[in-house]
Amino acid sequence: MTARLFTIDGGSLDFDASVPCIIATYTGFVLSEDFRSQCEEGLIQIRKKVAEHGKVAWITNLTNSDIFCDEDVNWVLEYWNANAYAGGLVYYAVVVPENIFTTINLNEYMEAHRQCKNPLVLNLFQDVESALGWLREVMQ
Repeated sequence: MTARLFTIDGGSLDFDASVPCIIATYTGFVLSEDFRSQCEEGLIQIRKKVAEHGKVAWITNLTNSDIFCDEDVNWVLEYWNANAYAGGLVYYAVVVPENIFTTINLNEYMEAHRQCKNPLVLNLFQDVESALGWLREVMQ
């Protein structure tokens, strides 16, 4: 069972205590300001959930999302990932989008993530259930 933590136009943050993990979901196009607002709230929630549960994982569900602007992708790579890791996040699952252009966007992000050698352990999945299964295994 998940609990809603935060909502924006085109996005939400939910918490699944059974893992424990935060699930960031995006639907359609999300304005940069809203996207970053949700990401900033996610950083707050990471610290809060680590304090409550001793650990937390993250899922970004891009199944029904549209493309993200390059500036936001770079901001996640340079700012959000480092701050999420500093807050206690280690395991990060991404559910791949159905939109081909968003998939290209994600592939560019993954390549940049590999090149910068960010310490977050990041894996791609076809659906949320597969991502949850992986996180339950690695979070034991």
